[in-house]
Amino acid sequence: MNIVLDANIMAAIILPLPYSHASEKRISTWKLEGKILTAPVLWEYELITVLRRATAQGLLNQKLVKQIFQKVKTVNIESVWPTEALHQRALIWADRLGQSRAYDAQYLALAEQIGTDLWTGDRRLANAAARLGLSWVHWIGED
Repeated sequence: MNIVLDANIMAAIILPLPYSHASEKRISTWKLEGKILTAPVLWEYELITVLRRATAQGLLNQKLVKQIFQKVKTVNIESVWPTEALHQRALIWADRLGQSRAYDAQYLALAEQIGTDLWTGDRRLANAAARLGLSWVHWIGED
């Protein structure tokens, strides 16, 4: 079974965030259970942006970034390239969420397409999904 993760969860693996421990614990559990961790290829670009921002702020240096890439590689997330159908569903989800951007919606569309849960580090996304009755969207900090 697959689990769709958003880039926020991977960011929590490499930077100290309030939900870092929960992210590491869940990923370890999912790996032990044989779950396939999946995300739209967009997650890679979002993670690079997080790394660049942290480097620009002086939180990371190039040596540390190289080590982070090795750590991220060990998580073994399956990146899924978009299709026209996936983009169309993302546009619908962005509209339902009332968002002008479709980044979050790409994760929703992928989870919907493969019929699995989406786990996010974005509490606003999780709350918006809950208001829409999406029981398959979970915030990483929930029990």
